[in-house]
Amino acid sequence: MQRHHLRTRRKDKTATKKVCVDCHKTIHGLFAQSELRDPGLGLDTVEGLLENERLQKAVAYIAKQPAGSFMRMKESRHRRRKRGRRR
Repeated sequence: MQRHHLRTRRKDKTATKKVCVDCHKTIHGLFAQSELRDPGLGLDTVEGLLENERLQKAVAYIAKQPAGSFMRMKESRHRRRKRGRRR
């Protein structure tokens, strides 16, 4: 289990939730930091993360994997496109 900061550590150091390693890697692989920080997207709450369709699909896939196995996570196409716009 790893701690995931729901809000930036500068704003709220106590807003953390424990999530499995694979889910934590998936959250950061699917979403850019700017998306996770944007309050309009609602990704700064557990409920908001769980309602997100992209994350729901990933969690369903993770749940099908054998216990104890670790996934390799590449950045999603969505995140790569988002990162490319900043340059």
